[in-house]
Amino acid sequence: MIQPNKTPYTKPHYTYDQQLASLLKKGMVIDMEESQALHYLSHCNYYRLSGYWYDYKIADSDDFKANTHFSDVMQRYQFDKALRILLLDAIEQIEVSVRTKMAYHLGEVYGAHALLNKTVFKHQGAYQKTLSKLKKESVDSNEVFIQHFLAKYEEPLPPIWATVELMSMGQLSHCYKNLKTRQDAKVIADNFYLDSKTLQSFLHHLTTLRNHCAHHSRVWNRRFTITLQRPKKPAALVSAWQGDAIASKKLYNTLIMMVWMLNIIEPEHNWTHRLLALLNEYKGIDSNNMGFIDTWQSQEIWSVSRD
Repeated sequence: MIQPNKTPYTKPHYTYDQQLASLLKKGMVIDMEESQALHYLSHCNYYRLSGYWYDYKIADSDDFKANTHFSDVMQRYQFDKALRILLLDAIEQIEVSVRTKMAYHLGEVYGAHALLNKTVFKHQGAYQKTLSKLKKESVDSNEVFIQHFLAKYEEPLPPIWATVELMSMGQLSHCYKNLKTRQDAKVIADNFYLDSKTLQSFLHHLTTLRNHCAHHSRVWNRRFTITLQRPKKPAALVSAWQGDAIASKKLYNTLIMMVWMLNIIEPEHNWTHRLLALLNEYKGIDSNNMGFIDTWQSQEIWSVSRD
């Protein structure tokens, strides 16, 4: 049944040639060989690319602004792809480190089967949901070390230091958020010189960001709905933080948090230099769309990075 004030979608399927012709008709400059433009359209999806040319459109029109070049759209697309790969690398290192610190602390305080101790966690509904998923993932796991534990021991989960290896980013975030005592959360956050609320917020945000990256969604100029809580410490983070309503929804604050964490996790990392190299390679990309300010390179958070 058609809802009131809605109309059927009647736009037809367009061939790649028709898609290119439509771009030309709307005023886009195709500044490359036609065969190359058709190649991009045939492999990158017209609708997907539209997210990279959206702000080139004239307001309240389907036409493009003057001097809108297809090569600029593809540069944005390629930059975003490289950025997602870089972000995933940082997220992996941060996720593994937080898993390790959480498993170590909870194992030390509550024993090998801390995850089976419901008193460790605040909200029992959320705890039982996470526990149920972990039990199922343990049974379904092909990891030799997981199957060894389940075959030899009576507990329904391997010890925490093994089970955390099965945790998704989302499960890690939920588990940390659901810790019952502030002391447990604090001890884990102290490893990164952060307050527990900041780490909790960061893990929640990274869950969303990782999903965007893993599903190849646009991130370079995205306004995030799940934003980061402003840190209370350390000074380098506090001074670099961009706190206005628009900037707080963009990627810059995420990047400085990543740099801070990586400086602790892997002091000899080259991630910051790879980020700088990416920005230098794509000078045509407006970094303000990611929340960067003009003086960002002079901030302490960037100077503490290692070679």
